[in-house]
Amino acid sequence: MSNFFDKLTGGGGGNSNNNNNNKKNQIQNPFAKIDNPFANLGKKKVNYGGGQSLGGSSTLGKVISISLNEPGPLGMKIEKRPNNEGSAIVSMVVDGGQAHVAGLQRGDILCHAGTDGQHEIMYNQFIAMASSDQRPLQFDIRRIQTKAAKTAGGGSSSVSAEAHARKQAVIAAAEKRERAHKQKSKPIPKTNKDALPALLSTAEKARLEKERQERANATATPMSEEAKKAVQQAKMGEEVHAAALGYNPYETARATAGQARTATVAMTHGSIEDKEGSSATQQQQRMAAPNRVAPPPSLPAEASNNNNNHAQPISSAFEEAMTTLITTNDHDAVKSSLSIMRKLVMNATTKGQTGDEASAAKFRRVRLSNAKIKAAIADMNGALELMLSTGFQLAEEDGETYLVFPPGDKGPAWLPNALKTMQDYEASS
Repeated sequence: MSNFFDKLTGGGGGNSNNNNNNKKNQIQNPFAKIDNPFANLGKKKVNYGGGQSLGGSSTLGKVISISLNEPGPLGMKIEKRPNNEGSAIVSMVVDGGQAHVAGLQRGDILCHAGTDGQHEIMYNQFIAMASSDQRPLQFDIRRIQTKAAKTAGGGSSSVSAEAHARKQAVIAAAEKRERAHKQKSKPIPKTNKDALPALLSTAEKARLEKERQERANATATPMSEEAKKAVQQAKMGEEVHAAALGYNPYETARATAGQARTATVAMTHGSIEDKEGSSATQQQQRMAAPNRVAPPPSLPAEASNNNNNHAQPISSAFEEAMTTLITTNDHDAVKSSLSIMRKLVMNATTKGQTGDEASAAKFRRVRLSNAKIKAAIADMNGALELMLSTGFQLAEEDGETYLVFPPGDKGPAWLPNALKTMQDYEASS
């Protein structure tokens, strides 16, 4: 057996040595080219850079190629690292030396050549390179230059080169963020006044309005008797509405915010009177309160009696929603919306409160995704707020949104007056 292995390895004695010497290269160990997987076990892995490196992001700073060709001292000192580990950073440059002539500065981070500053040279690696006779020494440096460094010079020598490099990186990152912020927050350039469209003067507006009125009068047809009666009925409806409210909402009353607030409080809660019986805010109420009107004399007696039943002031939330609905939507669409909402409110407060719960509940629920309801309420400005002001509440069920009126509730005391207001607007032209 030993002779067999001697022949394989070229060993053995006697005359077979000559033949084995000629054939020793013909048979090779098949495991010679396989790396030992346990060769690096226990050895510390060296980081050659990439990603975040010393001094912050490796994308910061300027990369400069350096070549030191002369033998002998390099004329610079590398920051002493604990346990001879970590990146090589220049801590001092001798005036007139090779490093000074090549342009090296304190705080430069040494990197492997051709890596664009991504792979930093370790401290012990560079010491071995500098101690050898290898010349030229070619490597890159990554220099982080900031405005502060240009102003203050190379920095204090009492600070370590590593701390100096990290400080420079922090300052450079801050300056980069500041430049980006200034770029985003640039003031909007002023618009040239000549480029703006010319605004119409008061005289031009009056002329255009006059022309429009003339065109309207030229194309207008005489009113029929039915139309005249409809107009008269609409005016009568406005008078009824004003009498029910106690003031005329169709007239503009000028008042300050304080006067309007005082008038609203006085109309809702009454006013405080002194011993002599005069109101403390009587003058303000006269200035701010809307003009109160009496029922029109031409109204029949039953209309006056009906007004007394609807003298309850309407909620401010309803009035605001009503104003929004009327002023921000098409007139015909508003009339249709008010008609639908008035019927829903009346059903919820009458049919929805009587009979068995199963049949009454359907009159108290309104599905907003219904096409007709969506067009009349959800798509109309102020309509949803108006419904909520009358007592309806929003509810979610099975992914659907409903307006739900509570059971056992016939609505607020002012609701009949509000319904009359909605009906009056429906009848207007």
